[in-house]
Amino acid sequence: MSKKFFHPLFICFLLLAACERGHDPAPVAPHPVEKAKQEHEKAETEQKPLSLEQKFLPPHFLVNQFIAKATSRSIELTIHYTISEQLYRLLEQYRDYYFVIQYPEELSRLTHVDRSNAVKGPLPANGQLSYTITISSTWTNDIPKDLINRINHGDLRYNLLILDKERFPVHIFNDVQWYQSFDPNKGSSVISEDGGARK
Repeated sequence: MSKKFFHPLFICFLLLAACERGHDPAPVAPHPVEKAKQEHEKAETEQKPLSLEQKFLPPHFLVNQFIAKATSRSIELTIHYTISEQLYRLLEQYRDYYFVIQYPEELSRLTHVDRSNAVKGPLPANGQLSYTITISSTWTNDIPKDLINRINHGDLRYNLLILDKERFPVHIFNDVQWYQSFDPNKGSSVISEDGGARK
């Protein structure tokens, strides 16, 4: 009798098992490493806002030459610079950036002009990495001849401000006229008035 009872019970069990096969169990949560990888890929595909912050640093932006020419009522500053391919690609997408020169105190005190107007930076084109910009300012009163000579001989200190599209400073180069001769790997020496050098 137990065989008669066992055989139908076994068949019912097989039928139940076969019916369960069509049911989808709840999906298994991905492994934590796979989940992190998926989130990273999703974050990369989402558009991050472009920023120029920390992008105009060496070796991506190099001032090759800085020339200052003055007359009694004007100044013209020419900056020759080179950008890296990485900065080139960023500027292709970013489009609007600006240069401003902050004038030395000796000049701004006499002219009442402490900085230039913002000049839009050239847009990258044709793979060109070297550029030249000219920034000029004028004023109403004559400046002394000795100051004009000091400007034309490169004896004054200028700061270069690079602004983003909102005209917010993203980088400031102090003493930009000496930037091309600065080597961050060598440090600098300062000659004191008593003739000694300190580092």
